[in-house]
Amino acid sequence: MKINPLTSSSISREGLEPLRHALPKGGWVNYFVDTHIDIVKIDFIFPAGSALQQKRLQATAAIRLLTEGTKQHSAREIAEFMDFRGIVIEKNIDEVSATLTVYSLRRYLDDLLPLLREIIVEAAYPEEEFRLYVDKRKQHLLDEMMRTSVVARNLFYERLYGSEHPLGQHAIPEDFDKLTVEDVRSFHRDYLKPEDATIVVGGNVDELLLEFFDKHFGDFATSASSLSSIEIPSPSVDSADLYTQIRHKLPGAVQNTLRVGRILPMRWNDMDYARFMVLCTILGGYFGSRLMSNIREDKGYTYGIYSQTRICRGSLLFSIMTDVASDVADAALGEIMYELRRLCDVPVGEEELELVKRCMLGDFMRSVDGVFERSERYVQQMTAGIDESFTDNYFRAIDTVKSEELQHIAKQLLRPEELLIVNVGNC
Repeated sequence: MKINPLTSSSISREGLEPLRHALPKGGWVNYFVDTHIDIVKIDFIFPAGSALQQKRLQATAAIRLLTEGTKQHSAREIAEFMDFRGIVIEKNIDEVSATLTVYSLRRYLDDLLPLLREIIVEAAYPEEEFRLYVDKRKQHLLDEMMRTSVVARNLFYERLYGSEHPLGQHAIPEDFDKLTVEDVRSFHRDYLKPEDATIVVGGNVDELLLEFFDKHFGDFATSASSLSSIEIPSPSVDSADLYTQIRHKLPGAVQNTLRVGRILPMRWNDMDYARFMVLCTILGGYFGSRLMSNIREDKGYTYGIYSQTRICRGSLLFSIMTDVASDVADAALGEIMYELRRLCDVPVGEEELELVKRCMLGDFMRSVDGVFERSERYVQQMTAGIDESFTDNYFRAIDTVKSEELQHIAKQLLRPEELLIVNVGNC
């Protein structure tokens, strides 16, 4: 039996955009439906990221402590309600948005939704819970500062973006001492506002469930426009000072973390960015990539090495990451430089290019395989400020990119002397 190869033309975009339900006061519930499961995932996304805070840690504390007590219920009562019903709550934050994510069985939602509304609208931020949070997170940060991967990440982002940019900032233990509970409460009042929330639901959604949202969140504005209005300054990509080598010794380290990369001089909707994603996958974006084949499989320097791109508000970031034993750190770095030069000097073979294209299409299929995956993808696109034209470019690049185009892009963007190199550990 002949199996047809996976191609972009065989992949449908149907279902990638949500259905929309109008709330009584003019807001919306964005939703993805799968009637075969009994779990519902709800995201409340607020324009309340770190770029808006007046003090470091203010935004993070506001979302992390959101469920630690309201005017009517204590943190313990809220936790017992959730635990008894097996409800899972996650809280995430980036430079633009803060997100409260809830997973629940469908049958509990009529009881859960009023409590979620209470948590969002009436969060009390009790002093005792705030103090416990500060003490715990401060100790966690002290522990993190002894990890090579964390130090390397902080140095990498700070050098590329600057210490005052939302992406270049990182907390230090003294920041916890400066934070007050009133700082957190004021951030909640100013930014975690119901009228600015965007609601995204995935799972077993029907008319009855939408009526529950009308009942409990009917006065929420739930517009994504508040997210799209946040502007993050674009960092400079021309300064020669950005692209250098930083070696940082961390006492007691038994391994080194290597980070190599740069800010890309293009926008997310440029076709060259889609082509660069193909190049990045060849370099280190799948298990059989060049970096994995060389540095893990052939040399045995690491358990894993990856390259990736990241879409940030106002910029695009390329990076290579790996942890290696300290005594082979320089050798591993030399092999990374070798693979970068090879992409610049030697065209990618057609067989390798076709394999990578199939891998990328397969990865895309897995990323939208379920209702929760499609819901999460929509949330990520919304917070990053992109739309489905990104998907169109992605498919077009996979269909049409040629080996000589990839070599040309590599010569422009992957020359080793124009990349930032961070080496943290027993240097």
